[in-house]
Amino acid sequence: MSNQENEDYFFELFGLKFPVHTKLIIRLAIGVWIALAIILLIAQYFFQYEMTNADIPGGLISGFLLAYLISILMR
Repeated sequence: MSNQENEDYFFELFGLKFPVHTKLIIRLAIGVWIALAIILLIAQYFFQYEMTNADIPGGLISGFLLAYLISILMR
């Protein structure tokens, strides 16, 4: 099995090529989002944290970026 078969596609940014493993990233993103939701619930319950307007969109964006970072480190 060649390296090309494992990677769905690449994107280029500032002259650097980044691999994108779509199935892996989606699976990891769902896991990261669930983990972030659990952490948010724990923070609300134990530390009386109140959500702000940035928590949900920030969590979605940072969760996806963290999933991408994990997928690169796994490969």
